[in-house]
Amino acid sequence: EEALGATVIDVSTAERAMAAGLGEWPGFDLWSLRPGGERVAIEVKGRVGFGTVELTENEYIQACQLQDGYWLYTVFECAKPQPLLCRVQNPFKKLIVNEKKRFVINEGAIFSAAEEDI
Repeated sequence: EEALGATVIDVSTAERAMAAGLGEWPGFDLWSLRPGGERVAIEVKGRVGFGTVELTENEYIQACQLQDGYWLYTVFECAKPQPLLCRVQNPFKKLIVNEKKRFVINEGAIFSAAEEDI
């Protein structure tokens, strides 16, 4: 990001996020302010080797809302001299939607969350 001329702000803690003018938990770790005014949210995940990556509910929501403005940076083999960085723009579209997971909601939850009939 900095090689692209961006100013990168660490917003991985509530204090840092608030200092950057964001909410306490913005759903990403880095806020990249690129030349030309583009703002990019970056979630960083690291793995000692290879393996799956899990997004929190908040990260998932932000990926969904920000779409092309959200990037997932995954670093594999972090402990090795030459780790592998994989950058994915819009992981919601390219990764999450492609998983085609089912979300099961039981009827009790629906009844308790339903609005009253008008």
